[in-house]
Amino acid sequence: MKLNLLLLSLFTCLSLSAQFPQLSDQAEVSLITVGPGPSLVDCFGHSALRVKDPALNMDKAYNYGIFDTTEKNFYLRFAAGTAEYMVAAYDFSRFYNNYRGQNRWITEQVLNIDQAEKQGIFDFLENNILPQNKFYRYDQFFDNCATKLRDIPRSVLGDRLQFHGGHLEEEATLRDLVDENSFNHPWMDLGIDIGLGNLVDKVADVEDRMYLPDYVLSAYEHATISRNGQEVPAIKATNQLFESEYYEIHRETLSPTLLISVIALIVMILTVKDYLSKRRSRWLDFVLFLITGLVGLAVLLLWVATHHTTTVNNLNILWAFAPNLIVAFLMIKKEPKQWLMVYVRFLVILLIAMTFVWIGQLQNYNTAMIPLMIMLTFRYVYLWQKGLGGTRKRAF
Repeated sequence: MKLNLLLLSLFTCLSLSAQFPQLSDQAEVSLITVGPGPSLVDCFGHSALRVKDPALNMDKAYNYGIFDTTEKNFYLRFAAGTAEYMVAAYDFSRFYNNYRGQNRWITEQVLNIDQAEKQGIFDFLENNILPQNKFYRYDQFFDNCATKLRDIPRSVLGDRLQFHGGHLEEEATLRDLVDENSFNHPWMDLGIDIGLGNLVDKVADVEDRMYLPDYVLSAYEHATISRNGQEVPAIKATNQLFESEYYEIHRETLSPTLLISVIALIVMILTVKDYLSKRRSRWLDFVLFLITGLVGLAVLLLWVATHHTTTVNNLNILWAFAPNLIVAFLMIKKEPKQWLMVYVRFLVILLIAMTFVWIGQLQNYNTAMIPLMIMLTFRYVYLWQKGLGGTRKRAF
């Protein structure tokens, strides 16, 4: 069996070598990292591979970040985790001019590899751009333009390519790294935090972090290749192709934590008013239950009805409880069902559980959840104790 696999692998390599041009000894294979831009799509940076061979008059960029938003149902497929990105190869000058025009820095790291390894990576890339191979299922954390720079050289070098994490100064999770790069997009960051499960809350090692271009660059700065029993640097030269004065600075914007805190204060004031007047603001309960139910439904669908790898095990369901969507229409009635008192008690228990989940680091939540939790607990306890009890006939 092993012999058959070896022969198949050898046959594949020979076939690829015969199919694609042979690189000269002047050829170089490089990793390209592009700095962040101002938009949410660009704030994480970008990565590509470059193969340059003056003898063949060739200088190509292999860009794995290509997608077509005009494709039928693209956004629906993206939400479902089935969106396909593709790799495209084109003249490097076009790639360079595009990102230089966006005023984003461009850094090249030339791989310290021998002729056979260069040819192996080149053959892999050329095979990948064939029409039958160019598409791949995009994954934000595990299969994107940056992770390709980690995985493709390793597919040729194997375990001889080693990434060392000694340069990492602080522990961080995948969620922390999202926050680190999206600080100027707090509302989108909140949405991402709500949509992600606890799989992104494990401590990320050096290879986990390489879903981000910056961490690919730093990982290769400290990476080694085992050659003839010795560890040699994986990078033989680093070239700053374009230096940019642009860097992201914190922009003042409406904070989700601030806005939710204001809303929470208003809800709590209305709740005290309800308690003192012995009346229940039914429309307030309807809105709260409707919104938490809708968010809960979205969280549940991301968990069970999509192909995303990081939206499972999402403990945001402890506050965003999908059945609230139905209960909202029962809460608007003048005389709500008595069993709803038991239901809101259960919601209070879920919020208490959420507190222990957060403290125990089973899942980390966005800081905007703090005022939200306080608000919901305050309202639910009121409904449990007074709002759905003896004051029912005076509700409005």
